[in-house]
Amino acid sequence: MGIPLDKMMMIRFLFPAAFFISILSAQSTVPADSGYQPRKERLNTFERSFKPSFYDTEVYLYKKNDISKTAGRSIDQLTTAAPETLQGYRVQVLATNTFDEANTTRTALTLLFPELWIYLVFEAPTYKIRTGDFSNRAEAKFLQDRLKMQGYKNAWIVPDRIIRNQLPKPPLPVPIDSTSVNR
Repeated sequence: MGIPLDKMMMIRFLFPAAFFISILSAQSTVPADSGYQPRKERLNTFERSFKPSFYDTEVYLYKKNDISKTAGRSIDQLTTAAPETLQGYRVQVLATNTFDEANTTRTALTLLFPELWIYLVFEAPTYKIRTGDFSNRAEAKFLQDRLKMQGYKNAWIVPDRIIRNQLPKPPLPVPIDSTSVNR
């Protein structure tokens, strides 16, 4: 009176499996009569258009005290490369949740060490004061000892992205005496 149940189950499972295998085995090729041909270019086509100078970075050599090329700033040493960032170390002086405390500490450090770059880093919800750009821990340890002698007992060395070949730090602004009168 019809197909037995076991044969029906076999058809139900084999037919979809055969259909799936036939789809997977089919290749998606472009028919020969479509006229499509992949573009074959010779290597010398690319060699003619390649300009190595396009990939060069600008390297400036400034003479000592050459003000005309340094936008009004004199350079005490030769600058040979553009600034770059790389993995290194900084000394972290403070980690706090209040911006005012971080800013006060940054100002105090700037007055105490005018030659150092002082960084205020915000990683929610913490403000961090870090200083220095050191490629190894030994250099950072020297600054950590100097900071501890100045009263920053909790200063510690942290790994961070640093700026190498950085321009010299500009001098601090001269305070203005608003009480004096020039007539």
